[in-house]
Amino acid sequence: MDIKTKSKTLSLISLACTALLFGCGSDGKDGEDGPNGEIGLSVGQANELVTTITTAAITDGAIIVEFRVENANGVGITDFDTYPGIDTLGMGIAKLMPQSGKGYKTPQWVNYMNKMVAPVTANIPAGYEDKAGEQIQPTIETNCKQDCVEKVSAGLYRYTFAFNLNDATAMGDLDLTYDDSLTHRITMEMRADGDTNKLVNSHFDFLPASGEQVSGLDTRTVEFLENSCLRCHNDDYDHAWAPKLIMHGTKRYAIENCQMCHTSYAGDPETGAPIDMGYMVHQIHRAKYLMVGYRGSVHDYSKVTFPADMYDCRACHQEGDNRPADAFNFKHHRALACGSCHSDSTDPATIKADMHTKYQPDHSCGTCHADQGDEGAAHHVTDAIAKDNARSSYKAALVPGSVSLEAGLLTFSVAVSDTSLTTAAMSPNADKRINYSNIYFGFGNDIDFTSGKQNYKLHELTPTSGSDGIYTYSQPTSLTPDMMQAATAVITTHLCVDRDTLTAVDCGTGSDEANNPAVLPGELVAFNLNGDSSIMARRVVISNETCANCHDDKYLGKFGTKMKHDGNYTNFEGECQMCHNPTYKSNQTAQDHIDFKVRIHAHHANKRTKQQGDDATKVVSFPEHYGNCAVCHDKGQLTLSDLATVPATLTVDTQGNETEYSPIAATCVSCHGEKGSLLAHIKSNGGAASDPRGTYTAGSETCATCHSEGKALGVDAVHPVKW
Repeated sequence: MDIKTKSKTLSLISLACTALLFGCGSDGKDGEDGPNGEIGLSVGQANELVTTITTAAITDGAIIVEFRVENANGVGITDFDTYPGIDTLGMGIAKLMPQSGKGYKTPQWVNYMNKMVAPVTANIPAGYEDKAGEQIQPTIETNCKQDCVEKVSAGLYRYTFAFNLNDATAMGDLDLTYDDSLTHRITMEMRADGDTNKLVNSHFDFLPASGEQVSGLDTRTVEFLENSCLRCHNDDYDHAWAPKLIMHGTKRYAIENCQMCHTSYAGDPETGAPIDMGYMVHQIHRAKYLMVGYRGSVHDYSKVTFPADMYDCRACHQEGDNRPADAFNFKHHRALACGSCHSDSTDPATIKADMHTKYQPDHSCGTCHADQGDEGAAHHVTDAIAKDNARSSYKAALVPGSVSLEAGLLTFSVAVSDTSLTTAAMSPNADKRINYSNIYFGFGNDIDFTSGKQNYKLHELTPTSGSDGIYTYSQPTSLTPDMMQAATAVITTHLCVDRDTLTAVDCGTGSDEANNPAVLPGELVAFNLNGDSSIMARRVVISNETCANCHDDKYLGKFGTKMKHDGNYTNFEGECQMCHNPTYKSNQTAQDHIDFKVRIHAHHANKRTKQQGDDATKVVSFPEHYGNCAVCHDKGQLTLSDLATVPATLTVDTQGNETEYSPIAATCVSCHGEKGSLLAHIKSNGGAASDPRGTYTAGSETCATCHSEGKALGVDAVHPVKW
């Protein structure tokens, strides 16, 4: 059949069919609509998963939980019950049990699923043989997974526990009876495709009698991960070698889920160490914890370096806005939590005896055994509160236009104020509350203070004149800086404080005086010797606030010095650089140099050969990924700008030859080391890298062209920066 004949035949067939259809007649009605298609995504299509437990019910011991699974945009997941890539699904249940005793005791979680674990002889560390023994360890249900899941609708699922509360195994003296009037917690851990972006830890606190979710006050959540732990720790769970707070096969990170197994009665069979949440976390941060984990893995935390005041519970226990409703609970006595710092024992009875022996003669019972709402452990924060009060009331700073240099005498004025006083503040030498007051001058803001530095101890100097809080000094100096050159001055003050009155007191007169004074970092004041008022301060590429996230701002802990130099230099934004500049200590290698940009990077990355004094074995346990610049730098501080006048960092090589590094190069090498390829790249782009001194011409580095913040190859792009 040719094409024309074929076409004509098909047309006739089409007409015939149409005639037949019309011949049968039509009622003019459309057919009924079919069912709507399911709207949603497969687990495999989602970049991130979010789960929310919506309801929970317990009937005759059967536990039924409904939950939603969505992507980050709230689109329901349609195949959670059948998707083959669900590699983790664990569900737990516990009740919150009231505790009895003198004063208010915080309620404790009791898990319904527990196991008695015997120590593995081969895994017992040397010296722990007498401590090893059977221990109770709570657990969760992980063997049922999708077999226990049924789909309710797109994005909504129901999980029925294989475990029944009526089948709870008796364990020691645990009370595992079901009481529907107590708060209960359901926890879920779920992951798909082995992807931490598809990992979820969820919980649901409810009252079985009503089925209603309970308020925060009824949950015993004393801290939030974001406010407390992640102030210092890393949540970059995907990075292969970054330290991270994700445990047990990279499946668990939420504090609320951790509490389910790290209960007050749980222990490690190989070492006898409690794995109670409070005890364990306190001991880890004190560098005194060792336990044996899954398959004999030893977890030794003896090298942990805690950068804040250990005595100030608020370093981790945050109160106030956006904090847990029952954050106050940390102030109530609990044997294991208190004993983790105050006793060498883990036995509650022994801890009680130790505490009574140490504190009963001088303190009332209410100091520890407080009623609900009273501050039983408030003495742990009075030291810090007194220092905070002093810091907020007292100020001392250079009067900017007051500085002059003539005939070898540096003349300047200082403004002092204290809002806690009803009279004008005295000069530092006359104020008996002050045991240290130091003014530090750094000359050459734009060249990192390489024009010289000068300091005077104001608490030892009598002003030449002064009244109403303004005091003038005239002191000898050997410096001869350029009159037009920008400079900076800053005053650090130490005030004695009292823990009873929470105020500054004359040193040696407090009824409960703090062991160490309040350290008050002063304001950075820019000036020049010509009296100009428009002088610019040194560029600020680090913020005091970011340092304080981990180091807090106490500088001197209750039990000793926590920061270098006894808290005498405290303004990280510009004071430290007065000594830690490129030309000071020019006999150091590139990664051991004192230059601030080198010192800080190499120190936190553990790249120095001498981390703490002369002991190379003492390393910094930096809890973040040291490549995440945003830990210390705010956005906008990585532009690599204003470096055109900064001199080279003067170094020596491993043979002792005098060398130098250009400013950006010195920063890069502080972490990356003196790799041949890196040095060659630096040199080919205008920088100096282990070159003979005098090689570098200030401003010749072109690194910022490609590597400044925001560029395709910017430092914020090539490092795992999480703003």
